Amino acid sequence: MEEKIKLYPSNWLYNAGVVGLLKVLEYNKIGFEINEQVIINKSAIKASYEGIFQYHKEVLKENFSIWGRNKRYPNYIQYGQKDFFKNYYIEALPRVEKNGNKKCSWCEGYFIPLELLKELERKFSGRDFSAFMEQREKFQGIHFAGLGAAITEVPNSFWNLNFSTPICHLCSYLIIFNHLAFIKTSEGEIFINAPHFKLIWDLNSFAENLLQKSKEYGIRKILGSSLLQWAIKRRTLLGAWTMMNIEVIVKKGDIIDYFDLPQDITKILLDYEIANLIERINEEKIFDLILRGKFSEIEKANYFVLKAILKLKKKEEISENDPITKYFTKYQDFNDLKKVSEILPELYLKILEKIGR
Repeated sequence: MEEKIKLYPSNWLYNAGVVGLLKVLEYNKIGFEINEQVIINKSAIKASYEGIFQYHKEVLKENFSIWGRNKRYPNYIQYGQKDFFKNYYIEALPRVEKNGNKKCSWCEGYFIPLELLKELERKFSGRDFSAFMEQREKFQGIHFAGLGAAITEVPNSFWNLNFSTPICHLCSYLIIFNHLAFIKTSEGEIFINAPHFKLIWDLNSFAENLLQKSKEYGIRKILGSSLLQWAIKRRTLLGAWTMMNIEVIVKKGDIIDYFDLPQDITKILLDYEIANLIERINEEKIFDLILRGKFSEIEKANYFVLKAILKLKKKEEISENDPITKYFTKYQDFNDLKKVSEILPELYLKILEKIGR
């Protein structure tokens, strides 16, 4: 029997579940492999069940529940099924295997073998084992109670799903980790989604690190800064299709929305040379110009930099109303402005070259 499971990117809810699982595994020092896909040992499934409760208690400082009327996954299982789920169902789950007769809409389809299901049925204390298993094999409100209609005009790839979508036993389990992938921001809880697990993992990690500096960063800056860090640290080229499918899922109470950057801006931020120049300038106001697509203002900013350099050479004072203050915070630093004046023209030319202007 194959002792490892490969998980490939799918819709954002599934991807968030996988990332949440990995956070629990990482916290509990359980190894996994991550690249375009994720590879876990089957034994990690059982360990993750105890791990998710531990993670909530020790990291989030809260209790976690999946039974009865809990706040995250109401009635995922009934209270009376708690012991059966832990002692028998979770024990059986690491033995999932692909079933050619059953379909999962999200992954390759990992189901508990039929002979093992018969054993579980004998140990089930409730009245209707088939109803219990049907809940494990169809996506419905117990898996994601807050799922509603998208408020955007152009829905993302998840919204064509509905509550009758067939899913496998493993996917049904992975969903209860999805909330751990979301990051709290001033604009709601966010999860950066992409068609590549390593990219998803890194972008969300970069976003979490960024928010440790300031909780007030907006979603545009969080995503843009995360892309910038990916380009600098990974130096990996991404295909156009991957770039087009990087988005931020935003949860605000019961409302779910999504946000993405225009493709040109994504392309710019993921270029290592451009990202490195932006990092060297180290000026949020210039970064904000790029995020808003106001590339022509880089030329204007450089003009004011050169004027400020001349003023400083002449020992003239730069007032708080000087146009340079619109673009730079360290406008009194001669050496910094001189460095910036050498970088801005190169940055502007590389951006125009990248977007084909």
